[in-house]
Amino acid sequence: MNSAMDRDEDIMGEEPKPLDHYIREGLKQLHQEQLLCDTTIVAKGERFPCHRMLLAAINPYFRAMFSNCFRESQDGEVFLQDIDPSVVQAVVNYYYTEEIALVPETAEGLFVAASRLQIIPLLESCSRYLLEHLSSENCLRLYELGYAHNDPALFQEAKVLVNLYFRRLSQEDKSFLDLEPSTLTNIISSDGLVVSSEFIVYSAVWRWVRAQNTIRFPLLGQLMAYVRLPLLTQEELREVQAELTCFRDIRLQWRRLNRQQRLQQSRGLRRGMYASWIVCVDLFNIEGPELKTKDFQVACYDPQTDTWDKLPLLKCLYCARCVAVGEKLYVTGGVHTNNTHSDHLHEFNPLRGRWTQLPSMSVSRASHGFLACNQKLFAVGGWLKHKEYLATGECYDLAAGSWSPIAKMPCSLGHSACAVLRNKIYLIGGITNTVRSWYASQKVLIYEIGSDVWSQVFLDNECYGLGAVAMNNGIYVIGGYYCSWVKYHSKRWLDARNPYCSRKCFFLDENGKVDKSVSIPKLPIELAGAGVVHWKHRIYVLGGENTYLYKNLDGEMKIQYYNTVYYWEPGATKWVLCQERLPFTRWGLSGFGCTTMKLPKKPILDLFRKPSVALTAIEVASAS
Repeated sequence: MNSAMDRDEDIMGEEPKPLDHYIREGLKQLHQEQLLCDTTIVAKGERFPCHRMLLAAINPYFRAMFSNCFRESQDGEVFLQDIDPSVVQAVVNYYYTEEIALVPETAEGLFVAASRLQIIPLLESCSRYLLEHLSSENCLRLYELGYAHNDPALFQEAKVLVNLYFRRLSQEDKSFLDLEPSTLTNIISSDGLVVSSEFIVYSAVWRWVRAQNTIRFPLLGQLMAYVRLPLLTQEELREVQAELTCFRDIRLQWRRLNRQQRLQQSRGLRRGMYASWIVCVDLFNIEGPELKTKDFQVACYDPQTDTWDKLPLLKCLYCARCVAVGEKLYVTGGVHTNNTHSDHLHEFNPLRGRWTQLPSMSVSRASHGFLACNQKLFAVGGWLKHKEYLATGECYDLAAGSWSPIAKMPCSLGHSACAVLRNKIYLIGGITNTVRSWYASQKVLIYEIGSDVWSQVFLDNECYGLGAVAMNNGIYVIGGYYCSWVKYHSKRWLDARNPYCSRKCFFLDENGKVDKSVSIPKLPIELAGAGVVHWKHRIYVLGGENTYLYKNLDGEMKIQYYNTVYYWEPGATKWVLCQERLPFTRWGLSGFGCTTMKLPKKPILDLFRKPSVALTAIEVASAS
C-alpha cells in the first residue's frame, strides 16, 4: 500500500517534459524504424532515408529545395554525390540526435558539408574543433578551407602559421602543390611572410607551376606579378635568369632603379626581411673634454648575435627620447651641447638611410615621456632649463603630420618611467619641483587615450629614474632611485629626501596597482636611469648609474656609470650579463633614449644603398 502511494507521489512529483522533447524523441524513433520517411539522401550509391519536414526546418538549403519546383521535391531523392557517405551519415545522425563525434580524420569533411548545407550549429562546432587542432602540419589545408568557406577566425589563425612556416611548407609540403591559384595568390601577396629573401617566394611559385606545367605555365606571368622581384640580390638574379632563359616563351623585364623606385616597385618588404634590434640614441663618451666636443652616436644592438652596429649620426644632444613605429625611428626633444633645449621631432627611415626633420613640438622637452600608440606619438611632461618641469602633453598624428595638445597632467613631471598598455599611457614615479626645491613622485599617472583623461594611483615609495616595459598584460618596473624619509639639507639638494639606488623590480597591473604575485628577481647591481626595453620574450637593461651622496658641508655627489647589458626572461630566477657592453664609452652612460625597432637585414639594405639594375617583371609570351 505504502509502496503504491510512494510511486504515485513520485509520478506526481516529476516535472513534465517539454513538447520539443517528445518531438525529438519521436523523430529519432521514426528514423530508427524508418517509418514515414518521405525523402532519401543519396551519396555515391548509399541511401539515407530522412524526413523532409525535419531537414527543411533545420536549414534553408533543404527548405528552398523542398518548397520549390526542384526535381528533389518531386522525386523524393537528394543527390550529394561529392560528399563522402560517412560524412552524410554523420550529418543525418546529427539532425536526429544533435550529437557529433569530431575526429581529425572527419572534421574537415564535416566542416565542408556543414558549410555547403548551411547547418550553422554544426559549422560552428567544426570550426572550433579545427581551430583547436590547428598546426604547422595542417595550416595550409585549413587556410584554404577558411578562405573558401568565408570563416574569418579559421582563415586568420591559419594565415599566421602559413606566414610563419612558408619556407618549409612551400619546399616540403605536398599539399602546397594542390593549392588553388587564388589561394596561392592570396598567400604570396602578404607582407607577413616570414622569409628572409624574396627568392624563397619566387622558388615557391616556380615549384607550384612546374608541378602541373602544361596547365599552370600560362599563369606564371600573373603569379610573378605578386613576387617582389626588385628585392632579389644580384646573386639571386643570376640564378633566376639562368633558370628562366631556358624557356624561349618567357620575357624578363629589367630596369635601373634608385632607392625610392625600388621601394615603390617592390611594394614594401616582407616581415622576415626585418630583424628586431635595440636602438640607443645619444650615446657618447662621458669622460674627457667638454660635452660640446663629443660625438653623439645612434647605435643598434642585435641580441641574437650579441653585436653592435651604427646608424647615421643625429644632432648633438642628450636626454632625448625615442620610439619606433614599424620600421621607422622617431626622436624628440633633448638638450643641445650649448645647454639649450630642443623641440624637434626627427624621423629615421632605414631604407632611405637618413634623418628627416618633422614638425616641431609646441614646447621644448628633455627627459620626457615619449610613446607610440595607434599610429600616434605622445610627448608628455619633461623638463626645461633650471629644472622647470612640465605638466603638458601633446600628440603627433603620423597620418596627418601635425601636433595637437592633450589634457593637462595632474602634476608636472620628468624622469618618469613610461609605458603603453591597452590604449593607456603610464608614467611611473619621476621628479617634480616646488619653490627652490625638487621632490620625487609617489604616483602612477594613467592617461586614457580614447577619453583624453588622466587619473593617478599611489605607490608605496617616492621614486624616479626607473625603467618600465609593458609585457604579459602588465608593466614590469625595473630599478630606479627611491627616497628615504630622512631629510638631508645641502646647497645642492635643498629640502630633498636622500635618494638611494635600488635593485628592486616589481609588476603593475592594468589599474596601476602593484601585483605582488608576479615574481621578478632583483637586479645584480643597484641601477637607475638605464635603458630598459622589451625584446621578444626578454627584458633588457642597458647602462645606468648609481649616485652616492656624502654628508659633508658641500653636499658632495659622486656618480658611477655603467656600460653593462643585462637581460631577464620571465620565469627565470636571475638576470644574465651579456658579453657585449655599451659601445663608444669606457665608463658607462645613463639617461639616453632607448627602444626596440625593426631594421632591414643587411642583404636588403645593400640593395637600397645605390642605384642598380633590377628585374621588374616576368611575362609569358602569347601562343601566337
